[in-house]
Amino acid sequence: MRDAPQPQVVFPRIGRGTKIVLALLLVFGVLGGILANYTPVGDTFFKWLIFQPAMIFKRPWTLLTAALISNPDSYMQLVFTMIAWFFFAPAVEERWGTARFLRFSAIAIVVGNVLVALFNVAAPEGVHPFHPGAVYGSWAALAALGVAWGRENANAQMRLFFILPMNGRAFVWVTLGFCILGVFFPASVTEGIVAPFGGFITGLLLSGSPSPARALYLRAKLAFLRRKGERVALDIDKPKKRRSGGPPLRVVVGGLDDLEKRQTPKDKRYLN
Repeated sequence: MRDAPQPQVVFPRIGRGTKIVLALLLVFGVLGGILANYTPVGDTFFKWLIFQPAMIFKRPWTLLTAALISNPDSYMQLVFTMIAWFFFAPAVEERWGTARFLRFSAIAIVVGNVLVALFNVAAPEGVHPFHPGAVYGSWAALAALGVAWGRENANAQMRLFFILPMNGRAFVWVTLGFCILGVFFPASVTEGIVAPFGGFITGLLLSGSPSPARALYLRAKLAFLRRKGERVALDIDKPKKRRSGGPPLRVVVGGLDDLEKRQTPKDKRYLN
């Protein structure tokens, strides 16, 4: 009696960009834990890397570097962050390429932190979750990657938490659900409760082939070219039609027996 085939777990192939991100997260996560718990320079380390909305113009680099920091009092945030990057980033990088993947992730992080700064100014003073003193983490990038993965793999099947089956379309909504949960449990979102929504919006605008943002740019460029000259006639939506007045292709019988007696066709087109 043959043994039943055992299910195999296929891990994603990690690209160069994902390796860089994972290495940075690991180095800064471990270094931050060591400096915060065993040295007197931990406060200075976090001061120059985490994002403080009130210091956005004095330390603009923290809009990006805050994503490399994790909770120095527990390793769980670092572990779960690296697992999420490991499972979703490689597929997006493989489809887009390293440059677009890294650019997309950086934009999502910056947009998330800028959104935190805007709500810090606009929200009422009494609503404390909208006024964090300092934020850190890469939830915004992970939310954007979740949307990108779902849109690029709309029909692909996955198991959330290795249990719940769903396709890519459904996972986009699940990502939004996690963003909303952060509003009800602000202590669990060290990035600020609105940062994941910035990543989600970034994912909607910049993912896809082409992305909605790029499609809008191409249409605007097309309208500009058409306005610039009447001879410009481009249409990216309709396929090109065959010219009706052109002569049809002709099949020429092969062989060398009667090559000297054969007359050359007038349209000069051969299909051998």
